Amino acid sequence: MNSPKLIYLQKNSGQTYYFRIYIPKDLIEHFNGVRQLRVSLKCAIQSRSVKISKILKIKVSSLFEEIRMGMTFLDIEQIKEILRIEIRKQILHSHRVMEGTNRWDDDGIKRSLDSIQKKELTLKERLKSDPKSYKDEVESKLEEILKSMDIQVEKNSLEFQKLRNNFIDLYLLRHEWMRELVNQTGKSDDDFRKNAQEKMGMNLFPELQESSIEDFRKSAQQNILKTKSEDLSSDSVAGKKISEYAGLFYDRKRLEETSEKEIGELRRIINDFIEVMGDLSIVQINKGVVSEYISLESKLPPQRRKSASFRDLEIPQILELKGIETQSIQNINKRISKLSVFANWCVRQGFFPENPFQGMKLSIKKKKISGREPFTNKDLRRILAKETFLKWTINFHHKHNPSHNETGWYPKEKENWGTTIKSSTRNKTLPDQPSGAKNQMPYYWIFPLGILSGLRTNEMCQLRCSDVRKENRIWMIHVEDTEDTNVKSDAGIRKVPVHPQLIKLGFIEYIAKQRSKKKEYFGN
Repeated sequence: MNSPKLIYLQKNSGQTYYFRIYIPKDLIEHFNGVRQLRVSLKCAIQSRSVKISKILKIKVSSLFEEIRMGMTFLDIEQIKEILRIEIRKQILHSHRVMEGTNRWDDDGIKRSLDSIQKKELTLKERLKSDPKSYKDEVESKLEEILKSMDIQVEKNSLEFQKLRNNFIDLYLLRHEWMRELVNQTGKSDDDFRKNAQEKMGMNLFPELQESSIEDFRKSAQQNILKTKSEDLSSDSVAGKKISEYAGLFYDRKRLEETSEKEIGELRRIINDFIEVMGDLSIVQINKGVVSEYISLESKLPPQRRKSASFRDLEIPQILELKGIETQSIQNINKRISKLSVFANWCVRQGFFPENPFQGMKLSIKKKKISGREPFTNKDLRRILAKETFLKWTINFHHKHNPSHNETGWYPKEKENWGTTIKSSTRNKTLPDQPSGAKNQMPYYWIFPLGILSGLRTNEMCQLRCSDVRKENRIWMIHVEDTEDTNVKSDAGIRKVPVHPQLIKLGFIEYIAKQRSKKKEYFGN
């Protein structure tokens, strides 16, 4: 028999031998977390099974090497590229904070600065009191980034640890950038980039090297001449069509790291405008054109490109049809909002003197909405009754996959909630995804967690496993404002003790199970 670490043959009750090989640790992710390969050899003769296993070992080992050949390992240039991307993200985040500040009011500026300081102190305090959990969060984020780039790296390697610490330095540094922007000190993005590369001790942005005074003067003179020539002849702008500028607009949105889904939505609505009004020259778009567009859109059906009744018809043909369902005011206003995003960008680039879509939304009369009635005690008893609540959460059986028949929720000798069956072991059969259906466990926990913690719905749904941790022997839920989580206001940043009843129900064990499966969030 071969070494048990790599291959062994095991006879089962059917007198058949099995081949098994362990997957190397550095390749486990490529096999979706599977740690070993095991296959029946369909052979009951030991000597023949050993020979087959040796051949399989050679072939599988060769496969492992091929996978490794296709993997990329972290080098200095890749570290620089990852840092450049993260610096750009943190600068954009700083600008978002600045744009969210009421800079026309001294109190608004003060509130923003106080909020920045509070977040900075919270981060510094966490790095002081609980550095390990914060490092783990940053490492999880880094692993996702490296995985998306197909880069293999050991977490204990010096390169990985340096990169993790550089990320933490950036998260601290961005508070200084936020203050500079809110105080309107005149610092530019290039100043922030220089600041970052000095902090990292790397030449990340070689284009920021100091130019000579003479080069600066020449560049300034060229820009002045270029501006004058553009003012004298506006043909370069006037001759270009909407579609030409739209292409550049989508490219800029990608640089700003706008999601492809959002870019796709903008593209669809801009193309719709071109289809209805024609591919006009950019300078031809004015409020009169926008008004005509609204009039035509209000006579067109919704989702016309998806409907078999309209997708093959031209706009004039559709306008001649009678009795068709037309677009809602809300849908038209949504299109105007998206087109206004494009127009605002054109204004910033100097293609428009002003945004022709601004102020063109249709007014909507607000309907009186009767106040939402709270659940009565009787309603709550019905919803949370054992036979109802468990049936639609952990005991939910998908009709096409009724495979889950396990019990055993509570500690030894305790009765299972909703059953008369006693558990023999503690929480061993707590199912993660019973009967083939998804999300039973988050659905189960969300109710008792909300009732016993007072957390808002969005705070629970964005809760990370790392937010549940012990402090002075007490389990606490940390509600934080970070890159991945948001709070309604600064007052929402808090620590909530885990209720004893939640602990009794097995909430801490559930979080531990999520962590063991490398699940970042409380839900799936």
